[in-house]
Amino acid sequence: MYLTVQRAALRLGVAPHTVRRWTASGLLPCTRTPGGHRRIREEDVEALAQQIGGSSHMAARRAREREVDTLLETSLALVSRLELTELLKEIAGQLTRLMDCHFCAVSSYDSEAGTVAMLADYDDSGRRLPDRGPYPLSRYPLTRRVLEEQVTAVVNVGDPAADPDEVRDLIREGDRSLLMVPMVVGGRTIGLLELIDRLRERRYSRQDLRICRAVAGQAAVALHNARAYAEARAATSDILSLEKTLLAAGDELAALGEATDIPGVLAAAARAAGVVFAASSCVVTAGAQSAGWSGDEGGATAAHSRDQAGARRLRVAGGADVLTVSDPSLPGGLRVTLSLPRPARGGEPQLLSVLAAAAGGHLRRLSGPSPAGAAEPQ
Repeated sequence: MYLTVQRAALRLGVAPHTVRRWTASGLLPCTRTPGGHRRIREEDVEALAQQIGGSSHMAARRAREREVDTLLETSLALVSRLELTELLKEIAGQLTRLMDCHFCAVSSYDSEAGTVAMLADYDDSGRRLPDRGPYPLSRYPLTRRVLEEQVTAVVNVGDPAADPDEVRDLIREGDRSLLMVPMVVGGRTIGLLELIDRLRERRYSRQDLRICRAVAGQAAVALHNARAYAEARAATSDILSLEKTLLAAGDELAALGEATDIPGVLAAAARAAGVVFAASSCVVTAGAQSAGWSGDEGGATAAHSRDQAGARRLRVAGGADVLTVSDPSLPGGLRVTLSLPRPARGGEPQLLSVLAAAAGGHLRRLSGPSPAGAAEPQ
């Protein structure tokens, strides 16, 4: 015979939500009906009732012990994930199980921009849902308060005092309840956890919220470590790529030094930059003269920025880059414009500046000594 959550709670002398938490943590086995409702075997309820001796105090003690074990297991599961995608899935899986909810969204928080960007949204079966774009906190004052004041907040659609913007979003998605928990590392909020129940409005106990905050803290540390690991791995990859680029640059710079006239120097410089950086194209200009090297070209709209090496950088839609560096020491100046089919790696703008300086130095040698104000190379 199977019992409902309410009947099991009555038999055990605890609240129905305690029974749900025990089933979520594995203390009390249960099955699910096609509609998603829990059903608990009467034998399991009787066995647990005998263990706790009908005492709600003993039940609470055992529940706390189980929750400590669960938090430890959760912590171990999170710290073992260094890949960001795996970590986000683990966070969502742990929280949907612990809090018996249907969805868990993990977002990052940019305090300077005042925006929240979703990293991942999972349902309780582990399926990842489509990500939503960043949104400004100016639209959601309650979310802003959760992040800035580092507090938890619960929104139920039937609560007349609930934030109307949050309620409107819940109704639009067909959900009933939302729990928001900040992710804090070293006193700084780095993200947001959102737990959503689709079927019922929720009244979380202080113990529930304490567990959520503990898991959110573990998740925040794990997320911080995963990002640091990804940055370190990317930096290592950039160093290895730069080593290969430097080896290729040696041969190309030697060819550049063999050019005997200005057009030859410009052509050699364009080819050197294009080959060394595996570029789509490169144009080198000195005064009124220019030369180009072309590979596979691509174009798109873009926006400008300037990097620490002084190279002008054009970020092209689709992840490509255009780098422009100059050698102002040459009369009339020398400019190298390099189109990359990918984002520029660490050290590449600096290396391109070295190549431009080498080309400019060779041009000065070919032009001979020039007095101040002399005409640019023709």
